[in-house]
Amino acid sequence: MKKRYVEVDSTVLLTPSFPTASDLSSLVEDFLIQLPQFAPTHWGLIEPINLKLTMEDLRDLLQESNSSDISWKRRKIPKGWGVFKRRTRPMQGPQFARHRLEFSVGDDRQVSDLLGYLHHLVEDFGVEYAFFDSMTAEYRPVGFANGIAPTAGNMMIFTHNLVRALPDILWSQIFGPAYVKLFGLKRLLSAPAYKVEQVGPETVYLQLSESLFDMYDCYEKVDAVRQRVKQHLDDNIIFDPRNAKDHLYRVPQFKFPD
Repeated sequence: MKKRYVEVDSTVLLTPSFPTASDLSSLVEDFLIQLPQFAPTHWGLIEPINLKLTMEDLRDLLQESNSSDISWKRRKIPKGWGVFKRRTRPMQGPQFARHRLEFSVGDDRQVSDLLGYLHHLVEDFGVEYAFFDSMTAEYRPVGFANGIAPTAGNMMIFTHNLVRALPDILWSQIFGPAYVKLFGLKRLLSAPAYKVEQVGPETVYLQLSESLFDMYDCYEKVDAVRQRVKQHLDDNIIFDPRNAKDHLYRVPQFKFPD
């Protein structure tokens, strides 16, 4: 039987600012160490992303360019794309440093490896918010409406989205200190999801079902869990399409330590 591949999207908003080229290089190198089986084949500051670089080359490129971000692609199976970006302060307010990544995965082992990387980031760097999910046909209009998929394509999140409202409960997510304080630790840990665990002093991981592939094999069942979790957690925090566009939600009070 032909192997099935699905596209996964993830964005991790990180606590540190990674202010220097050396700091950002360390984040990149950590990714390569933690997930060698997903290592990028090409790098670049702008399209086309076609540079074949060693880690030493990457350090030099970031140092010489003083760029706030670097993009990568993996052209071998499992194919993927992503971008590392240090914290920035544009007009809409501070934006957490982030690692956005997309991969085409074919089994639960690959999903587990990627989720392990997210948990590693909690332990070694600190995570303010992260999600890991896959865009299904059923969820596409929902994601477009709540802003997690602004082009009705891939899922993505930025700090400026979260200071307006939490778009939704996704297949899996990590809630950092500001969200734990907003929801309450006890409420988060008692959410009726497949897996809820405290992964740091002020950090909680929540997963809706056993397998990411459930999003394709039994979407309605997973979505029913999503709705129960939202009903349990929500206190004017999660986006509701029934509200007016200028509705004010309760939002996390993020801190941006240097």
